[in-house]
Formats: sequence, structure tokens, C-alpha cells
Amino acid sequence: MPSIEPGIRSSKTHDWIAIPLFSFFLLVPCFWQSRIQAADLGSHIYNAWLVSKIQQGSAPGLWLSHPSNNVLFDLMLDWLIVRVGPSLAQRFSVAIAVLILGWGALRFIFRASERNWWFAGPCVAMLCYGFVFHMGFFNFYLSIGLCLWYLAFVWGGNWQIHALAFPLLILACTAHPFPVVWAIGVSAYAGIARWFPLNRGGLLAVSGIAGVALVRLLLTHRYLYTWSPRQLFFATGANQLEVFGMKYMVPFAALLLLWMLRFRRLVKAVGLRRMFASIPFQLWMVTAAAVALIPDRVLFPQYALPFGFITDRLSLAAALMICAVLAGVPNTKADTIALLSVTLLFFGFLYADNRDLNRLEDRLEAAVIHLPPQQRVVNSLLDRSLRSLCLQHDLDRACIGHCFSYGNYEPASRQFRVRASRDNEFVLGDFVDVDAASEGKYVVRDRDLPLFLIYACGTNLHDFCARPLWASDTDANPK
Repeated sequence: MPSIEPGIRSSKTHDWIAIPLFSFFLLVPCFWQSRIQAADLGSHIYNAWLVSKIQQGSAPGLWLSHPSNNVLFDLMLDWLIVRVGPSLAQRFSVAIAVLILGWGALRFIFRASERNWWFAGPCVAMLCYGFVFHMGFFNFYLSIGLCLWYLAFVWGGNWQIHALAFPLLILACTAHPFPVVWAIGVSAYAGIARWFPLNRGGLLAVSGIAGVALVRLLLTHRYLYTWSPRQLFFATGANQLEVFGMKYMVPFAALLLLWMLRFRRLVKAVGLRRMFASIPFQLWMVTAAAVALIPDRVLFPQYALPFGFITDRLSLAAALMICAVLAGVPNTKADTIALLSVTLLFFGFLYADNRDLNRLEDRLEAAVIHLPPQQRVVNSLLDRSLRSLCLQHDLDRACIGHCFSYGNYEPASRQFRVRASRDNEFVLGDFVDVDAASEGKYVVRDRDLPLFLIYACGTNLHDFCARPLWASDTDANPK
């Protein structure tokens, strides 16, 4: 009979083989092509290059702030870019983040449930390269990985272990505070749940969901926000597999079906009462409630840009909780074959789409390199058929060492280290202008000149051309 009790796990003598093999395969997508395609990554590495120019005193009007969070991944890029260059700095930083998240997720799942490599390994690998990865939210990504390590250490431990592991939360907070709040909530819930009798677990779960509802009430009362009923459909976290286009509905639907069949077997084996009494399942219910209830975008007054994609970020946590619940179900041969098939299909789609995006970026770089050096450049190259909008920041990366991405959003958002005065020569200093430029609606002013536009051209709009903009032009694509 499968076990869903927290902290129960079986020891496997083949771990010494599985650990390096899993690490190797987990890192393959970081090195399999000419670039890592992850939307915000281009902006992160471009701003790391700007940091080096600021430190050299060659970027007047730009300066560095010293935020306490949302900065750990950027500091890693800053340190690496001056030692190994932009290309390797990206690969090494992302590879470190992937290993931290992947192994943190596995350790947490194995601590909370069973040591089930053939189930947890493929699921974690796909989640590591899901929506959050391809959006390039690497400070968040790094933070949730560190938080999973914290939870794995403290699961079932006493207060001394919590105290020893607490520095992991401090480090995670420098990356992003949101996963830290989630991890503290999970740790507190798990600790309280162990003191509850078996027949009172439902009461605690209801209290947890009520706490989530209270957080929603506070956020919606104090801040501008965006919320949609469709958030309910993100509760399982399988939506992390919906990356580029409709074809990803196939691995998404297949993974969801495999999880549902596995869940059915688990309920049949242990019964509904024991299922609802298990701490991982209760934590999934509370996390799923957060996915459904917490607004997807919240505008905090200290920032010019809303904190967004909250639902997608929380859905990654929900998916990991589902994995912790289902890892206790013994694998059949059919389970293993089906899950590995879904994994191969998902990564096959990723390889093909990343190859196509790299070919587009090759042509984008070719258009940029023919411009005179040190020019300001804008584009309106958003491909709205891509859920993770990888083209949005490709111009940032293409400009490193050659031009200035005038519409880069980071300085004007006030969410990152690089800040800009309104009259600087390198980047738009007002987020209203940045937003207009990203939509092709920005009206060029005299102080912006000289300014060049990179736009899609050619018979299939798969090539890129450059032309100068003049005062009163917009940065929309030419007809």
C-alpha cells in the first residue's frame, strides 16, 4: 500500500548512479543550443553589461541602487560577466539556478513522501524548464529553489534545525521575497498540522484557505490589481508545460491525465479520509486556493511596474506539492513508459522551438551589427503567439557591446538595481514611455535622436531590417 505520511521514504542503493545522471540530463537544455531562450534573461544580461559601464563611469544618467531583494541572480551575472563574458555568464548562472531548483524540488518531494525517482525525476525536469523558466524570472526561480532546500531540511525537524536552516531563507529573500513568504507559510502549516488529531486535519486546511482569502482581501483593498476566474484552471500546476503555442497542450493534457490516474489509485489504496489528513495534500489545497484567489497582478506603490504573473509563479509551487502527494504511489512499467514519453515529447518541442528562436535571434543580431556603434535602438518584435514572449528582450542581448536598447524596461520599473534619470542618453526613464515603445506607440522626440528601429521585414516577416526614426515618428513597424 502506498504511503502518504510525511517524512517516510525508502532508501535506494542506486542513488549514487541516479544523482549524477539526473544532474547531467537536467543541465542539457542549458547547453544544447547557441543561446538559452528565456524571455527576461536577455534583459538581465544586458543590464549586467550596463552595470559594468556604470562602474567604469561611462554611462552618465544611470546609477546603481542597492535593493535588498530581487537581485541575487543579477549579482551572480555581474560577477561572472567580467570573468567569462556574457555568453558563459548566462549559461553558468542559469545552470546553477536549475540545479538549485531541481535538487531542492527532489529533496523536498523525497522528504515529504517516497524516494520515487521514476516519477519525481521526469516531473521535476519538466517543471524546471516550464513557464517560469521560459519567462526568465530567474530571481524568483532561484528563490523558490533555495526555499525548497530549506523546506527539505526542516521537514519534520525541531526548532534547532529550523534555526540552522534559516540563513537559506535570508539568501532566498535577496533573490525574491515571494517564495520566502510561501515557504514560511508551508513550514508553519506543516509544524502545526503535526499537532492536530487525524480527524481535525480538514479544519486546519479550511483555516489555511481562510488565511489565503484574508490575504486576497488585504491586497485587493490596498492596491491596484488584476484577477480572473480562469486562475482556477492553474491550480494543478500542469500548466507550467504550456510554453510556446497550442502544441504544448498535448504534454500538458497528458501529464494532467497521468496525475489524475495516479491520484485515483492513491485514493483507492489509502481512502479519502487518510488522503485529506495527509500534510502534503492539505498544503496542495492551500496553495491551489492561493493560485485561484490571489490577484495575478498587483501594483505596489514603490514600483512603476506591477508585480505580475503571480498565478503562474504560484502554480509552480502547486505542481511541486502535487508531486509530493503522488510520489508515494508505486510505479508500474506503464507509468514509467508513459511519463518518460511525455517528458521526451515536451523536451523535443522545446528543442525545436528554441532552435527556431535562435535562428530569429541570429538574424536580429545581423541587423543590429550593421548599425553604427553606440546607437540607441528600439523594436516592436513581440510575437504574441508565444506564451512566454521570448522575442521581447532579444534586442537587449543583441545590443551588448554594440548599441543601447532604448526601450529596456528594467531601469524605469524601479524593481532592479540599474536606475535612470529621465534625460539620460541610454534608456527611456519613464515607464509610460517604455510601455508605449513596447507596443509600437511611442512618439519620438527630438531628444531621442539619433534613434534606430529594428523591425520585421521580408516576405514572411522572418527577417529584420533597421531604419532611422525621426521626431514625431512612432516606433511601429513600417508598412
